Amino acid sequence: MSEEQKTATAPSTNVEAEKDVQNVLAELKGEGETPAEKKEDTEEARIVAEAAKLGEKSEKSEEKTEKKPERESRQERSRGSRNYRDNIKFDPTTQKETDDPVEIRKQVEFYFSDSNLPMDKFLLSKVGGSANNPVPISLLHSFKRMRRFQPFSAIVDALKSSESLEVTDNDTCVRRKTPLPESVKDAHDPEVIKVFEDKAMSRSIYAKGFGEEQPSTQFDIEAFFAPYGPTNAIRLRRTYNKIFKGSVFVEFESEDKQKAFLALDPKPKWKGTDLLIKSKKDYCEEKVNDIKAGRVQPNRGRGGFRGRGGGRSGYDNRDWRERRAEDQKNGFEPRESREPREVKKDSRGVPVVQSTTDEKEEAGAGQKRAREDEANGDHPAKKVDAKEA
Repeated sequence: MSEEQKTATAPSTNVEAEKDVQNVLAELKGEGETPAEKKEDTEEARIVAEAAKLGEKSEKSEEKTEKKPERESRQERSRGSRNYRDNIKFDPTTQKETDDPVEIRKQVEFYFSDSNLPMDKFLLSKVGGSANNPVPISLLHSFKRMRRFQPFSAIVDALKSSESLEVTDNDTCVRRKTPLPESVKDAHDPEVIKVFEDKAMSRSIYAKGFGEEQPSTQFDIEAFFAPYGPTNAIRLRRTYNKIFKGSVFVEFESEDKQKAFLALDPKPKWKGTDLLIKSKKDYCEEKVNDIKAGRVQPNRGRGGFRGRGGGRSGYDNRDWRERRAEDQKNGFEPRESREPREVKKDSRGVPVVQSTTDEKEEAGAGQKRAREDEANGDHPAKKVDAKEA
């Protein structure tokens, strides 16, 4: 081929090659995608975005659901911490099942006794106080300490020979043979309780040193005092939140039995440990003196200075006039006998109104003088904080 022919065909070849390069670049840039393919990709992206939003909502919903039980569990734990009944470890299921008529009578007679019935809110409401209403035996059998007495017929048979109780209503109910005094109503009355407790004071003792409560502690302590009885009641003393104090009040059948127990030498020991033993009267008098002297604080709790076992010694239910008279006798100056406060007047004889700021300044000066007096050696007696024994 001649040189001229080569020169003529070169431009056309270059143009075609340039077109090919442009087509390749267009494909690489995506310009070669069809409209349908672009629409499909857009729709897919929208679905993915919507799914992501739904996922976020689902996660938030699950978080709320998980937090709610946590709040409920905290509330349940809070309620549980205030459920002081859980602090009572007594468990009657530790005792074996029995049909012993002596044990059955002893337990039911205790429920209806002067040592328990006036203090038992529930049973007193059923008896109706002095109304002496019969109580279904089936109800008594539902009590925790009664469930071990089986069969039910054994309870009915045992109560038929009771000296203080009688079975009524076709052997379905039981009541006292001698009703409570007319002053006893169906409602819980602290004044009535005090009468019965004071009556039992001379035959009762206080004992401390029984350690921490176990499920069988009540039964174990009852067995401990059995050789020195008979006893009318043995009450474990508890704090306001129902924790066992390690001490008990024991009411013996008679004052002679109480004196005989206090006179024991050597004193009985609890599992090899010495016990602090004294009459309940001495214990209560010591507590009253400690409270008056400021050595201990009276236990006001939810029921005042008294546990179910008797401890009303620090409770003063006298008329306010009697308390005032005693305060005056002990040196407290009654309001009526105080000298009238001197009224300040100006030069014209007009009373001067003193501001509260002036009064505070005078009070501050008085406190300062009091502190200076203490610094000279006249220190007041320190108040000693002590837990109730």
